[in-house]
Amino acid sequence: MNARWLRLFWRQVDVQLRIRTFDPYSLLLFFLQPAIFSGVGMVLSRAAGQAQPDLVYTVIGGGMLGMWSGLVFTSTFDITRDRRDGTLELIVASPTSLAMVEAVRTFTNVVAGLASMAAAVAAAVFLFDYPLASVDLPGALVSLGMIVFGMWSIGVFLANFPVWSRITGSYVEFLEIPVALVCGFMYPIGILPGWMQAISTAIPIRWALEALDTALLGTGGIEYYLRQWGMALALSLLFWGLAHWLGLKIHDRIRVSGEMSAI
Repeated sequence: MNARWLRLFWRQVDVQLRIRTFDPYSLLLFFLQPAIFSGVGMVLSRAAGQAQPDLVYTVIGGGMLGMWSGLVFTSTFDITRDRRDGTLELIVASPTSLAMVEAVRTFTNVVAGLASMAAAVAAAVFLFDYPLASVDLPGALVSLGMIVFGMWSIGVFLANFPVWSRITGSYVEFLEIPVALVCGFMYPIGILPGWMQAISTAIPIRWALEALDTALLGTGGIEYYLRQWGMALALSLLFWGLAHWLGLKIHDRIRVSGEMSAI
């Protein structure tokens, strides 16, 4: 069973990476859009009178936005493409569960999105001379792992909605900018109004991202990291639980109606 699962995993990863690599739209999401947002952030920073922009939020934050945007659109577009090509029904009826297919696809999409973060870090270091001496490297790596896990869990949760209904897939796409705003991708979250910060506490990315920003600045302690990582992990597991529950509801609906939703 393990060997069969690994073959399935690697084949699905291979297919997804090929799709992401040869899809111009994915490349625009992962590289061009973050560069534009980072450039706008630098312009606004200079307009506000800051001679040197905060690279953690303007450049690296732009890479974070590229990861999130890529996840939102690729995870929903995959299901939309399956529905358009007539393969969604085949996936649902196959021995491999839809939840497993979504999990592997979303994982690959998140990992592919790391290219955006890598490009942002490279730009900060080689183009803008971001100092690495003060970076807490272990803390940054663990925080990045928590971000990947958090995005993975949210992506699996969101991928269920386009299966449920065509309309919900359109609404999922509108989460791109609101989540980026409330989680503080490109600015300290402390500048947001209290009600926006309260909303962001339900999103695991917010906690892991705060830990990553602190690690890049080298100003965090172990207690702070454990609190942030603990919240990110707990909320990520909650999204996994919700995704599992929603997946069961979708399969129950398919068994009753005998068809995929056409709404």
